[in-house]
Amino acid sequence: MYYISPLRYPGGKGKLGPYFARILADQPAAIEAYAEPYAGGAGAGLYLLSEGYIDRLLINDLNPGIAAFWRSVVERPESLVELIQSEVVNMDSWHRHRDIYLNPEERDDLELGFATFFLNRCNRSGILTARPIGGMNQTGKWKIDARFNRANLIERVQFIAKMGSRIKVSQKPALDFLAVVGRRKLPILLYVDPPYLVKGEELYMSSHSWRDHEELARMLLKIRHPWILTYDYDQRIRELYPSSRCLRYSISHTAHDQKVGYEFMLFSEDLRVNDVTVASNRKGAWTR
Repeated sequence: MYYISPLRYPGGKGKLGPYFARILADQPAAIEAYAEPYAGGAGAGLYLLSEGYIDRLLINDLNPGIAAFWRSVVERPESLVELIQSEVVNMDSWHRHRDIYLNPEERDDLELGFATFFLNRCNRSGILTARPIGGMNQTGKWKIDARFNRANLIERVQFIAKMGSRIKVSQKPALDFLAVVGRRKLPILLYVDPPYLVKGEELYMSSHSWRDHEELARMLLKIRHPWILTYDYDQRIRELYPSSRCLRYSISHTAHDQKVGYEFMLFSEDLRVNDVTVASNRKGAWTR
């Protein structure tokens, strides 16, 4: 069950869950906690938790709407399910939820979290700032409710809520989150999936500057916890992590157009990696 997350993301990383599970199994000492500083849909982490590969999942996302959604899943799942069941999915609702998402001040978690969820399910490719599926005039082949499959989404929320006591949600800048996690004594596997270096501003509420990417590299290269890092395929990443092991692997992108592209996956020095089959029928290749 790769697709546990109710959220849609271009190039979502849920399929990486089984690969991360094999990496965890290869470590000489058990790693029971896993953290995502740029969680988004948190697909890989939810897979690991649901399948028993980890005991604790730390979800962090600076986006107020994403963080509010995850807090709602963990803390108020019954109310969230009621909204999914009853909400009318049309353009009037889209405009209302878009206004809530763009003006999050003084909104409670349930209101903001559901608005974010609604846009994620109803916008093109799940991009929160994009236009709705079917267009503003709903003249496209697919309409706004094409991805709002209520029964399945409710099932996912209820499934995750049952694991809620083992999920911790935070809303910090990623570097602040890493600084806090870095002080923990027990090992935590960090999966770091920052905004794309190229066109990140089109997919995320806020994108990283080059300086942000440099600061992230400095922090990861000195943190004592094991980590896995994924990036869009750009040779500048190798300049940031010149001595780190790096896989080049293929991935399906669904933002705007369906296509297969490539990404980099890098590993901390102390992480044992014996397997390069990143996903089914997709074997990565070590690169310099």
